[in-house]
Amino acid sequence: MAVMDFNRYKEINDQRLNYREMEDATVVSYYRNTGCGDGYRIYLKVSDEDQVLDASYTTTGCGFGMVALAMATEFAKNKRMSDLKEITTGDIEGLFEFPDRRKNYPESAVAAIKKAVEDWETGKTVPVEKRITKKAALDLLQSQGHLRSAELSSVMIEKENLNGVDFSGADLGNAFLQHSSFVGANFTGTKLRGAFFNGADLRGANFTRADLRWAKLAGAKIEGAVFQDALYDIGTRLDQSQMHIFSVMKKEGKDLFVQKED
Repeated sequence: MAVMDFNRYKEINDQRLNYREMEDATVVSYYRNTGCGDGYRIYLKVSDEDQVLDASYTTTGCGFGMVALAMATEFAKNKRMSDLKEITTGDIEGLFEFPDRRKNYPESAVAAIKKAVEDWETGKTVPVEKRITKKAALDLLQSQGHLRSAELSSVMIEKENLNGVDFSGADLGNAFLQHSSFVGANFTGTKLRGAFFNGADLRGANFTRADLRWAKLAGAKIEGAVFQDALYDIGTRLDQSQMHIFSVMKKEGKDLFVQKED
């Protein structure tokens, strides 16, 4: 049985090794762990000779996910892209050994790296003009006083106070919004498919007709929030105590998902 190095685990998480957005990345690739719903983003800066000059990641996942992605991106540095097509969990665990019950995390990190290579090969990486930064979103908010109909797909706005902001009709698909405050915010008709609201304060927010398919609201505060006619599907992730909101939402898909306690 593998024995985990808890001191190193804590050090990697405390330092947030390789956890950052990379503005000059050649490749920006999105991967969603369908098992737990966590979102991963892989950033690779690739030379003209197809060598990885730098690698980083962001994630909505837990400490084990962060360590796995930190080791995967660390392994990727200075490798040829063709070499990364052959990356294995053994390569990751050669840098950090995971306990037996957490072997799924290096497996997911490997899948995320391989998808980044595939996106690079097929040209499916996110175009530069569609890479919306947190700063750009906040600058837009400051300049016009709202974010109505804004194109903010995949933006990362974590731990920010956005109380009362009007996001109606905006595109926030796959956005990382966890642990931010949106008290009284207006998300009417907003595209939020695949967005992450983990631990966010959504009290009194209006999600009427919003698209919340594959969105994740685990741990969010939703008292007084309005979800009338919002869309949900099998990928919409909620806590057990939040299930009542489905009664006013519109179901698309075969089933719903409720987060299970460990």
